[in-house]
Amino acid sequence: MQAFYVDSVDSTNDLARSMLSEGRIRDAAFIVAREQTAGRGTRGRTWTSPRDAGIYLTVIDRPAIRAGEELRDFTRAAGIACAEVLTERTSVPVRLKPVNDLMVDERKLGGILTEAVIEQHRLCALITGVGINVARFDRAIPKDLVQPICLEEAMSPFDFSSLDVRALTLALVERTRHWNAIVAEPVLDLLEEQWRQYCIDAPAAAHAGQPRSHAH
Repeated sequence: MQAFYVDSVDSTNDLARSMLSEGRIRDAAFIVAREQTAGRGTRGRTWTSPRDAGIYLTVIDRPAIRAGEELRDFTRAAGIACAEVLTERTSVPVRLKPVNDLMVDERKLGGILTEAVIEQHRLCALITGVGINVARFDRAIPKDLVQPICLEEAMSPFDFSSLDVRALTLALVERTRHWNAIVAEPVLDLLEEQWRQYCIDAPAAAHAGQPRSHAH
């Protein structure tokens, strides 16, 4: 698996798309940046990505699916992967707000942006962008939008001081690919079950107990 660590980039998703077109990414890969100058969210929204204050990650995968298949399930899969890893490694109770927000106590910890690269009616690559707020920073968000939270705020000072962000990032890569494979197989009942465990709006979420981890 190819790994690319960059200092500063406009968007890790955009860089992934460019590297794919240039043939620099041959199979599965991931890109991690210290900062993004033009991070993107859904519907053209800006994702604030200050230097060394978050995880700015793109996972490039090649699941065997038809080009026309809905990407929504892969977005949900990435959300489950993030919620599982963050809950396991930080003990922060991360929940999912449909379809791509990572939430803690009704504040936004992160988000997911899934895109496809299609050529000649064939899916060439699945690009999954993950942004997670890690350290405190003045993320100027209008008051009418969901206010941000970061891991530093959500964790105890002791636990945060020992957080291995690099290991956390690698775990996110591995678990995202694991759930991509589940969607591609497909094992959609497993996807739906775990989505309901973490999803804020799912009917079963309020009484389903603790989400179950699917290790791989």
